[in-house]
Amino acid sequence: MALAQSLTQLQIQTKGKGFTRLNEQIETWLGSKDIAQGVLHLTCLHTSCSITINENADPRVLSDLAAWMEAVVPQDGRGPADAQGQRRRYLHDDEGDDDMPAHIRTALTSQTMTLSVQNGRLLLGTWQAVYLWEHRQLGSTRQVACHLIGDEQSNLQQTSSTRATATTQTASNQTLLNLRNATRLNQQIQDRIHPEAWAEDGGNATDVDLLIDRLHDISDS
Repeated sequence: MALAQSLTQLQIQTKGKGFTRLNEQIETWLGSKDIAQGVLHLTCLHTSCSITINENADPRVLSDLAAWMEAVVPQDGRGPADAQGQRRRYLHDDEGDDDMPAHIRTALTSQTMTLSVQNGRLLLGTWQAVYLWEHRQLGSTRQVACHLIGDEQSNLQQTSSTRATATTQTASNQTLLNLRNATRLNQQIQDRIHPEAWAEDGGNATDVDLLIDRLHDISDS
Protein backbone atom coordinates (compact mmCIF):
# COMPACT_ATOMS: atom_id res chain seq x y z
CA MET A 1 0.00 0.00 0.00
CA ALA A 2 1.39 3.40 -0.98
CA LEU A 3 2.07 5.93 1.78
CA ALA A 4 1.40 9.64 1.52
CA GLN A 5 2.90 12.41 3.61
CA SER A 6 2.45 16.10 4.27
CA LEU A 7 4.61 18.63 6.12
CA THR A 8 3.63 22.07 7.35
CA GLN A 9 4.37 24.57 10.12
CA LEU A 10 1.59 25.85 12.32
CA GLN A 11 1.92 29.36 13.72
CA ILE A 12 0.71 29.85 17.27
CA GLN A 13 0.41 33.25 18.91
CA THR A 14 1.00 33.06 22.66
CA LYS A 15 0.09 35.71 25.23
CA GLY A 16 2.89 35.02 27.64
CA LYS A 17 3.56 32.24 30.11
CA GLY A 18 0.96 29.52 29.98
CA PHE A 19 -0.77 26.94 27.82
CA THR A 20 -2.23 27.32 24.34
CA ARG A 21 -4.44 24.44 23.17
CA LEU A 22 -3.47 23.12 19.73
CA ASN A 23 -6.15 20.49 19.05
CA GLU A 24 -8.43 22.63 16.93
CA GLN A 25 -5.65 24.03 14.74
CA ILE A 26 -4.15 20.59 14.22
CA GLU A 27 -7.54 19.00 13.48
CA THR A 28 -8.32 21.70 10.90
CA TRP A 29 -5.07 20.95 9.10
CA LEU A 30 -5.64 17.20 9.28
CA GLY A 31 -9.09 17.70 7.79
CA SER A 32 -7.55 19.31 4.71
CA LYS A 33 -5.46 16.20 3.99
CA ASP A 34 -6.51 12.99 2.31
CA ILE A 35 -4.80 10.80 4.90
CA ALA A 36 -7.22 8.84 7.04
CA GLN A 37 -4.84 6.72 9.09
CA GLY A 38 -1.22 7.22 10.04
CA VAL A 39 1.05 9.07 12.45
CA LEU A 40 1.56 12.77 13.11
CA HIS A 41 4.96 13.93 14.37
CA LEU A 42 5.08 17.35 16.05
CA THR A 43 8.25 19.36 16.62
CA CYS A 44 8.36 22.62 18.55
CA LEU A 45 10.86 24.80 16.69
CA HIS A 46 12.01 26.81 19.71
CA THR A 47 14.16 26.47 22.83
CA SER A 48 12.01 28.49 25.22
CA CYS A 49 8.63 26.74 24.85
CA SER A 50 7.51 23.15 24.61
CA ILE A 51 4.58 20.88 23.80
CA THR A 52 2.72 18.60 26.16
CA ILE A 53 -0.37 16.41 26.49
CA ASN A 54 -2.43 17.02 29.59
CA GLU A 55 -5.87 17.53 31.16
CA ASN A 56 -8.43 19.20 28.88
CA ALA A 57 -11.37 19.62 31.27
CA ASP A 58 -10.29 21.10 34.60
CA PRO A 59 -8.13 24.24 34.12
CA ARG A 60 -6.87 23.88 37.69
CA VAL A 61 -4.63 21.04 36.50
CA LEU A 62 -2.77 23.44 34.22
CA SER A 63 -2.62 26.06 36.99
CA ASP A 64 -1.10 23.55 39.40
CA LEU A 65 1.36 22.41 36.74
CA ALA A 66 2.44 26.01 36.13
CA ALA A 67 2.82 26.61 39.87
CA TRP A 68 4.99 23.50 40.19
CA MET A 69 7.24 24.74 37.37
CA GLU A 70 7.53 28.17 39.02
CA ALA A 71 8.76 26.50 42.19
CA VAL A 72 11.21 24.19 40.40
CA VAL A 73 12.62 26.77 37.97
CA PRO A 74 11.94 30.33 39.22
CA GLN A 75 12.31 33.11 36.67
CA ASP A 76 14.25 35.58 38.77
CA GLY A 77 17.45 35.26 36.76
CA ARG A 78 19.26 33.18 39.34
CA GLY A 79 20.05 29.49 39.36
CA PRO A 80 19.73 26.87 42.10
CA ALA A 81 21.61 27.21 45.36
CA ASP A 82 25.16 25.89 45.57
CA ALA A 83 26.72 23.92 48.43
CA GLN A 84 26.97 27.10 50.51
CA GLY A 85 23.31 27.95 49.89
CA GLN A 86 24.15 30.79 47.52
CA ARG A 87 22.36 31.39 44.23
CA ARG A 88 24.27 33.11 41.43
CA ARG A 89 22.90 34.74 38.32
CA TYR A 90 22.77 32.77 35.12
CA LEU A 91 25.56 33.53 32.64
CA HIS A 92 23.07 33.60 29.78
CA ASP A 93 21.01 36.66 30.72
CA ASP A 94 21.18 38.87 27.62
CA GLU A 95 17.41 38.58 26.96
CA GLY A 96 16.18 39.06 30.50
CA ASP A 97 15.71 37.15 33.72
CA ASP A 98 13.15 34.77 32.21
CA ASP A 99 15.31 33.66 29.27
CA MET A 100 17.64 31.06 30.79
CA PRO A 101 14.87 29.67 33.04
CA ALA A 102 12.76 29.24 29.89
CA HIS A 103 15.53 27.15 28.32
CA ILE A 104 15.72 24.99 31.44
CA ARG A 105 11.94 24.52 31.49
CA THR A 106 12.10 23.47 27.85
CA ALA A 107 14.81 20.92 28.65
CA LEU A 108 12.62 19.45 31.40
CA THR A 109 9.61 19.05 29.13
CA SER A 110 9.08 17.87 25.52
CA GLN A 111 10.04 19.35 22.17
CA THR A 112 8.57 16.57 20.07
CA MET A 113 5.76 14.03 20.17
CA THR A 114 4.23 11.47 17.85
CA LEU A 115 0.48 10.90 17.76
CA SER A 116 -1.72 8.39 16.00
CA VAL A 117 -4.25 9.57 13.42
CA GLN A 118 -7.44 7.57 12.92
CA ASN A 119 -10.24 8.46 10.51
CA GLY A 120 -8.48 11.75 9.81
CA ARG A 121 -8.45 12.84 13.47
CA LEU A 122 -6.05 12.77 16.39
CA LEU A 123 -6.35 9.61 18.47
CA LEU A 124 -6.41 11.00 22.01
CA GLY A 125 -8.01 10.01 25.29
CA THR A 126 -11.28 11.59 26.41
CA TRP A 127 -9.58 14.00 28.80
CA GLN A 128 -6.45 14.73 26.76
CA ALA A 129 -5.43 17.80 24.79
CA VAL A 130 -2.22 18.93 23.12
CA TYR A 131 -0.79 22.22 24.40
CA LEU A 132 2.01 24.57 23.50
CA TRP A 133 3.60 25.58 26.81
CA GLU A 134 5.03 29.08 26.61
CA HIS A 135 7.88 29.64 29.09
CA ARG A 136 8.66 33.30 28.39
CA GLN A 137 7.02 36.19 30.21
CA LEU A 138 5.93 37.95 27.01
CA GLY A 139 3.91 36.46 24.20
CA SER A 140 5.45 35.45 20.90
CA THR A 141 4.67 33.83 17.56
CA ARG A 142 5.68 30.18 17.76
CA GLN A 143 6.06 27.53 15.06
CA VAL A 144 5.23 23.86 15.41
CA ALA A 145 6.22 21.56 12.54
CA CYS A 146 3.59 18.93 11.69
CA HIS A 147 4.71 15.92 9.67
CA LEU A 148 1.87 13.58 8.72
CA ILE A 149 2.58 10.14 7.24
CA GLY A 150 -0.07 7.55 6.48
CA ASP A 151 -2.41 5.78 4.11
CA GLU A 152 -4.43 7.84 1.70
CA GLN A 153 -8.17 7.58 2.19
CA SER A 154 -8.67 6.20 -1.33
CA ASN A 155 -6.11 3.47 -0.63
CA LEU A 156 -7.89 2.53 2.59
CA GLN A 157 -11.23 2.39 0.79
CA GLN A 158 -9.71 0.26 -1.94
CA THR A 159 -8.14 -2.03 0.65
CA SER A 160 -11.46 -2.39 2.48
CA SER A 161 -13.18 -3.20 -0.81
CA THR A 162 -10.48 -5.76 -1.65
CA ARG A 163 -10.82 -7.37 1.76
CA ALA A 164 -14.61 -7.50 1.40
CA THR A 165 -14.25 -9.10 -2.03
CA ALA A 166 -11.76 -11.61 -0.66
CA THR A 167 -14.11 -12.44 2.22
CA THR A 168 -17.01 -12.92 -0.19
CA GLN A 169 -14.87 -15.11 -2.43
CA THR A 170 -13.78 -17.21 0.55
CA ALA A 171 -17.39 -17.69 1.59
CA SER A 172 -18.33 -18.60 -1.97
CA ASN A 173 -15.48 -21.11 -2.18
CA GLN A 174 -16.56 -22.64 1.12
CA THR A 175 -20.13 -22.97 -0.17
CA LEU A 176 -18.95 -24.72 -3.31
CA LEU A 177 -16.77 -27.01 -1.21
CA ASN A 178 -19.71 -27.88 1.02
CA LEU A 179 -21.89 -28.62 -1.99
CA ARG A 180 -19.19 -30.76 -3.55
CA ASN A 181 -18.71 -32.70 -0.34
CA ALA A 182 -22.47 -33.16 0.02
CA THR A 183 -22.70 -34.50 -3.55
CA ARG A 184 -19.83 -36.89 -2.87
CA LEU A 185 -21.51 -38.06 0.35
CA ASN A 186 -24.82 -38.61 -1.45
CA GLN A 187 -23.05 -40.66 -4.07
CA GLN A 188 -21.38 -42.78 -1.41
CA ILE A 189 -24.75 -43.43 0.20
CA GLN A 190 -26.30 -44.42 -3.09
CA ASP A 191 -23.41 -46.74 -3.90
CA ARG A 192 -23.99 -48.62 -0.62
CA ILE A 193 -27.76 -49.01 -0.99
CA HIS A 194 -29.18 -52.44 -1.80
CA PRO A 195 -32.90 -51.76 -2.29
CA GLU A 196 -33.84 -55.45 -2.12
CA ALA A 197 -31.85 -56.24 0.98
CA TRP A 198 -35.01 -56.41 3.08
CA ALA A 199 -36.35 -59.27 0.93
CA GLU A 200 -33.22 -61.30 1.53
CA ASP A 201 -33.85 -60.96 5.27
CA GLY A 202 -37.17 -62.74 5.01
CA GLY A 203 -39.17 -59.66 4.12
CA ASN A 204 -38.65 -57.94 7.48
CA ALA A 205 -37.22 -54.43 7.27
CA THR A 206 -34.59 -53.97 9.92
CA ASP A 207 -33.67 -50.63 11.59
CA VAL A 208 -30.64 -50.49 9.37
CA ASP A 209 -32.84 -51.00 6.27
CA LEU A 210 -35.14 -48.19 7.36
CA LEU A 211 -32.20 -45.88 8.04
CA ILE A 212 -30.69 -46.58 4.63
CA ASP A 213 -34.08 -46.00 2.96
CA ARG A 214 -34.32 -42.64 4.76
CA LEU A 215 -30.84 -41.60 3.70
CA HIS A 216 -31.74 -42.63 0.19
CA ASP A 217 -34.80 -40.39 0.25
CA ILE A 218 -32.72 -37.49 1.53
CA SER A 219 -30.04 -37.94 -1.13
CA ASP A 220 -32.68 -37.95 -3.88
CA SER A 221 -34.40 -34.77 -2.63
